[in-house]
Formats: sequence, structure tokens, C-alpha cells
Amino acid sequence: MSKFIAAMDNSGGSAGGVLDLYEQEWTEENKMERIHEFRLRMINSPNFNSDNILAAIVYKDSVERGVVDVLKDKGIDTFLKIDSGIKEDGTLKQFPISAILNYAKENGCTGTKMRSVIDCNMDTAHEQIQAIVDQQFVLANLIHNVGLMPIIEPEISIRHSAKAELELILRGKLLTALEAYEGKCILKLTLPEQPNFYKDLQLPNVHKIVGLSGGYNTAEACDRLSNNNCMIASFSRALAEGLKYNLTDDDFNAIINNNIKMIAEASNESSIT
Repeated sequence: MSKFIAAMDNSGGSAGGVLDLYEQEWTEENKMERIHEFRLRMINSPNFNSDNILAAIVYKDSVERGVVDVLKDKGIDTFLKIDSGIKEDGTLKQFPISAILNYAKENGCTGTKMRSVIDCNMDTAHEQIQAIVDQQFVLANLIHNVGLMPIIEPEISIRHSAKAELELILRGKLLTALEAYEGKCILKLTLPEQPNFYKDLQLPNVHKIVGLSGGYNTAEACDRLSNNNCMIASFSRALAEGLKYNLTDDDFNAIINNNIKMIAEASNESSIT
């Protein structure tokens, strides 16, 4: 059992879908306020504490609403989502990297996260994955050089028919990139088809390897994670599964506390040095 990272970084584009699952009404004008209230309700639950949660990944809107101090009071670090979405090829859209890194430092964040998506045809997989990895590590160097910890997230779609083949390509390109990378980083990766598939990435400059749930339900995500003794969780949907707006606080806390327990028990970084 290990601490894990809570992914709570829904932007304006995805907040509505989260609120729909939460079964709370929202408008374009108030959805970010509503998602912040939902996140605070999760954070304030009894088991959302530093015994179970290492850090939380949040969106800039949450930082502006004071979430860093709320998490700090509970002994939990904050990572800021810094990207502005992805292009059709899965690489990151251009964003003001210097300004957002200054913002992260000024607001007490420990590190940052940027998500690319690998969901390509196999005939272009090598080229597209290389472009994604190259871009992630260029940014990781900038992030590390200003004193922040970068979370590198090249997510492979769990629905891809050749997911295992894409994982093989990604692992090779990550190994090559890590050999040349002089900083520290956290790798956030889709839970692999083969247990301990990413164990070879436990290199001195990899602070942690974390798994994303990617749409798996809590039970399946935890089952897959538990088969990897080099990974801890960084779950979003699996963490919030079953939470509804109209639940009483007791029922809400019972559900999230059970999710936290399952995820913490499935996380295992015993082999990380």
C-alpha cells in the first residue's frame, strides 16, 4: 500500500462531463465554480489526507480559488496542469510555458503536468509517438530547470485495438529520451496490458511512475494497477466513481473513502529506489 496522486485537473472543456456524472446541474457561466465545489467536497472527506494522498493535480482555476492552501493544510502537494489541450496528432497545442511556470512557482505548486494522447494508426505510430515524447521532454527540461517537478503524460487510449503494440513503441522511446534527460521527472502512463511492463523505466532520473485510469472503472483500474509493483495511481474518474451531488455527506464520504482505500491498496512502489 502506497500513497497516490489524485487527478483533479478538469478544464473548462471536460468539467461539464464530470458534473453530468456527478448529477449536478450547471451552466457555462457557473461550471468552474461547481467543479471547484465538487473538488473541495472530495478534498474535505476524512480519508483524503496525507496518509493516503501524496499530491493532487489541479487546473489553474482551482489554484485561483485557493486550493493550494487547502491541500497544503492537509500536507498534500499540488501539481498544476499547464497544457492547453492537444492537436489532432496528439501533441500539445502551443501555450505560454514561461508565464505558466512562473504562475506555478508563485502559487506554491510542487510541479506541473502536461498530457499528450497516443491514439494513432500503426503505420504512423513511430513518428507520432516520437514527436510526442520529444515535445514532452523539451518541456520537461524547461520545467525542471526552474525548480519544478514535471509529470510527463503520454497517454495511450485504452480503446486502441493495438494498445500493447503502442506500449512497446512508447517504452522504447521513453527509455531513449530518459537516457539523455538530465533532470528528474514523474512518468504518468496508461495502465499496461502486461504487468510490470514499465519496470525498465525505473531509472535514477524517474522520481515515480504513476498509472492513469483512462476510463477503466475503479475495480478494473485497481486490479490492473495492483499487477504492477513499480506504479502508484494517479486516477481521476476512478477516484470519483459513484459520487453524486444529492448524496448525504455521510454517504458521499463513505463512497470516496472506499475508493481511496482501494486505490491506495492497489498502489505499489516498493521497487522504486
